[in-house]
Amino acid sequence: MTTIRTFIAIALPDEAQRVVTNLQNRLKGLAPPHTVRWTAIQNIHLTLHFLGDIEAAHVEKVGQALQSSIEASQPFTLTLGGLGAFPNMRRPRILWVGVQGDTEPLSAMHRRLGQALNTAIDFTPEKRPYSPHLTIGRIKQGVPSRHIKQLSQSLETEQAVGRLIKFDVTHISLIKSELKPTGSIYTPLVQTQLGL
Repeated sequence: MTTIRTFIAIALPDEAQRVVTNLQNRLKGLAPPHTVRWTAIQNIHLTLHFLGDIEAAHVEKVGQALQSSIEASQPFTLTLGGLGAFPNMRRPRILWVGVQGDTEPLSAMHRRLGQALNTAIDFTPEKRPYSPHLTIGRIKQGVPSRHIKQLSQSLETEQAVGRLIKFDVTHISLIKSELKPTGSIYTPLVQTQLGL
């Protein structure tokens, strides 16, 4: 049985990628050296569901679940803005950019998709509430606490980055994730258009 590591996500258009790259570059200048592993810009996306390892034979079923769950959805607009960290700014492990704007259709699509995937491949969606965000960096292991403190102070001064850019959501994708020593490689397997 061949399995592939997959997730479902909304890709960023080129203009949004440029804006996020600029923000990353600004933060790189503020973060102590070797503190953060920055996400490659082509890998920054808005995750709807992380499926983990699925059978390769299930790709078609997942594609059908995608199609059925979004066929009633019209394209909508999201805004990128705000900067944050999980679990919090004092003890950052993951750095993120917030997603605002027309989030009601996004949450509704997330719910419908979870139900469709549950029926199609017995996928169990996460119990915690959906919190849309873009992961832009992860704190490396073993970073000295003084560097973490310096980073969290820099983040707090940058926290009010405000609205960065608006973009239209027109399609969602099932993406294969291959973990390599040099970083993850993402390959779209299925792309589904909204409002068809």
